[in-house]
Amino acid sequence: MAEALLRHHLGVDAAMPVASVGTIGWNGYPATPHAVTVLAELGIDLGSHVSRKINRDDVDRADLIIAMTRKHGWAVAAHEPEAASRTFLLGEVTRLARTQQRNGESVRDWAESIARTRSADRPMGNAADEIHDPVGESIGVYRATASVLDRLLGELAAALMARR
Repeated sequence: MAEALLRHHLGVDAAMPVASVGTIGWNGYPATPHAVTVLAELGIDLGSHVSRKINRDDVDRADLIIAMTRKHGWAVAAHEPEAASRTFLLGEVTRLARTQQRNGESVRDWAESIARTRSADRPMGNAADEIHDPVGESIGVYRATASVLDRLLGELAAALMARR
């Protein structure tokens, strides 16, 4: 849902590639029926989405890595330590972006810059920055999750598109 919502907020003309990968081996699985339904209610087609497991090339190419939970973010950083400076929880990167706008720098440079504002004793987000995975939950939980994602990703897309 996050990939599709971020693409939606960036718009069809955005030159920023967006990809969704997971930290567990669910390669080839389609989006859950609830996810497809909830995004369809928002006018977004998720029907062709297929899950993919993260690999080193994904991490190397990514200028900004957004994890939903600290466990996922830590898995990325443990797998590829230099990626820690551009790996954030969604709530965290959105919160930090409010205080440090992207002023024409590359997304990677901006991500690394805002990573330097983290406390040394808290390298990646906090519990309030995490997004609960709705897999196995009711459609109501999917709707609530999509609502949070929609709000945060809309704000993140605005920060990413800023050219000041």
